Amino acid sequence: MRIQYFPVVLGLLALAACDRKEEAPKPPAVTVAMPNLPLPPDGDFVSRSGSKDAVQLVFQSPATVDFVADYYRNIFGNAPWRLVGDSKDREGTIALMAEQNGPPMWVQISGSGRGSRVEITGAVPGLDTAFTRRAQGARDSSNTLRPLRRR
Repeated sequence: MRIQYFPVVLGLLALAACDRKEEAPKPPAVTVAMPNLPLPPDGDFVSRSGSKDAVQLVFQSPATVDFVADYYRNIFGNAPWRLVGDSKDREGTIALMAEQNGPPMWVQISGSGRGSRVEITGAVPGLDTAFTRRAQGARDSSNTLRPLRRR
């Protein structure tokens, strides 16, 4: 009996190719997404995560949630910042949003057993490829309304 190796090898190569995982998108540099990064009082760095157009830093602070929130309200109340969002949910988590002449910033402050957990998120608006494609498509579109020519 003759064994045909070619189909077996071809099948194994196809299986190996299917198993490759795409690399996760690299987040922007912190200095680009958050050029004016106000760190929480006595904050210890916990983690960093992100997507193609945003980066999030997590800190642990020994200060209370209200103290940290007032700290950020004070910072975002002065130039170059403008505090545009300030809310508190049922669990006591405070969410702040600030704008500046640059990337916006979101700060979420929640209680933890050792003080406060502070999540700071910065975004680079032009890096969101889906948003950029839609905006560019709207600007460059030749598919605009024009009066119909009648003959």
